[in-house]
Amino acid sequence: MFQTLLLLCIFLSGIGIYHLLNTDLGKISVSEVFIPDGDQRIGGLLYRPIQGAGSKPWLAAVVLAHGISSSKQSLSAIALELSRRGVVSLAIDLVGHGSSDGSLGSSTDPSLGVTAAIKYLEAQSFVDSSRLGMVGHSLGAGAIRAAATAQGSIRASVFIGGGLDSMTVGPAYGSLNATFPRNLLMVVGREDVLFDIEHLKKELLPVFNTSHIAAGQLFGDFARQNARKLVTPATTHLFEPLDPETVSETVSWMESALNDVSTPTVPVKATLIYPFREAALSASSLALLGLVFPLSALILAKLPPQKRTHRNEGQFLEDWKVFAILGILGLGTLVPMFFVGLIVPFPPLIFGSSFAWWLLAVAALGLVLAKTLLPRISGIRLELKPLVAELFSRSAVMTAFMMLFLLYGSTSLVEAIFATDLRVLTPLLSAPRLPSRILLVPVFIPFFLAYFLMDELYLCVIREKTGGVSWLTSVARVVFLNSGPYMIVLGVQYLPMFLLGVRPLAGMVGFLMEFLWGIVPLFIITTVFSWWFYRKTQSIGTGALFNALLFAWSAASIFPFRG
Repeated sequence: MFQTLLLLCIFLSGIGIYHLLNTDLGKISVSEVFIPDGDQRIGGLLYRPIQGAGSKPWLAAVVLAHGISSSKQSLSAIALELSRRGVVSLAIDLVGHGSSDGSLGSSTDPSLGVTAAIKYLEAQSFVDSSRLGMVGHSLGAGAIRAAATAQGSIRASVFIGGGLDSMTVGPAYGSLNATFPRNLLMVVGREDVLFDIEHLKKELLPVFNTSHIAAGQLFGDFARQNARKLVTPATTHLFEPLDPETVSETVSWMESALNDVSTPTVPVKATLIYPFREAALSASSLALLGLVFPLSALILAKLPPQKRTHRNEGQFLEDWKVFAILGILGLGTLVPMFFVGLIVPFPPLIFGSSFAWWLLAVAALGLVLAKTLLPRISGIRLELKPLVAELFSRSAVMTAFMMLFLLYGSTSLVEAIFATDLRVLTPLLSAPRLPSRILLVPVFIPFFLAYFLMDELYLCVIREKTGGVSWLTSVARVVFLNSGPYMIVLGVQYLPMFLLGVRPLAGMVGFLMEFLWGIVPLFIITTVFSWWFYRKTQSIGTGALFNALLFAWSAASIFPFRG
């Protein structure tokens, strides 16, 4: 009972602190809005300084557009810091993402909803339509470039890790030059695998109207609306929108460009509050996930125990073999199955199909290995039919679904009241509300159920257990066996980047490695759940089913519609 109350207090306190910081102690109103865009709607988060309703009704305004497979929440840090300084900020879900309708493949609007968001702001009585700016990350940078081409009134643009690739070529995106777009800030992380900084500097020379570009140097003039600047923070592509230097430089740039100053304002890095907001939200998210443990224990105590899978006692697989098998299968199939997902568009979500087919391939290979090779090298003989039956036992189904409803209900309530999703690096607990996304949840379940059946088979059933260790050591060992290979790859990829300036993998393959930053937290969380449920039931059914439901929910929420 004490643990439940403690976790509940952390959850509620984290949400409370988040709300106080996200509204700057009541100085900002934050609301979810839906913007008409032809026959569809664009979802957004509107950060509006309270003063905009009173003595200073005419405020500058900025639209913020995220990268692919992300959401409006990913740029809410910049939106918050801008609104704290008197700028109305509208972070949107691009077409096919989050709460927005449509799909990327079928959209005829190159701005992916940004133009509609600009028109929405122009129509608001508290916005000065002559002082509009835009911020875009990756895919969103291309989207705001298209919007700047269509809307000649945009006074300032910030391209973060995008806006210059082959996808932004053509009349719809305009031609970058010394006057278009107006007041351009370019932000590219030094460890962004999609960009070579030195090559980028050469590419930007005519845009900056200079013969040499130094990062951090201001070119042009805000009053003439031809200001230019390149900023290269020490970060990666995925984390660029959350980097303090990115946020600080973006806020300073917009303050200068939208207020007709001749020189830029001083960067505001020391006064940023969004890191504390994100820390509070992460603590709240982890506490909510932690409630699964004591509450599921109460449920399991009142249900009949699951039937334990029988096998030859004394036949185990050593930890190093489990580590090697899971690592080889996972890493060996990651890139090939990414391309399979591009060719086979089912489930119909960009990257979502690749993720589903990847885990299904790992599951299939792992189960075949368990049936054919393991009996020869380790003497382990398994019957898969009883293992599959455990997934659908009364205890497993009731516990898994009750815990999922707890998480979904809590998340939906938080989103409805505070206009945010619960996240730990990745929006694991973002609640899908569009009917089209909810209908995709059962589509993903078979893919992930097969994976977690295989995963728990190796981690819990046939792995050699070492007695006499603490529960913390035990769970840490299991987490490393499952997530360790991906952690090592991240280390091999990023340590040379930050320490030596060397990129082991660049381009598209390097970009795929960025997704591991989102995948690893998911694997850590689900591995802990697997360990817990197996420890309580001595069966893989509850953990595998619950994790499959959790992954299906997350996948249906995060990835964009393909079209």
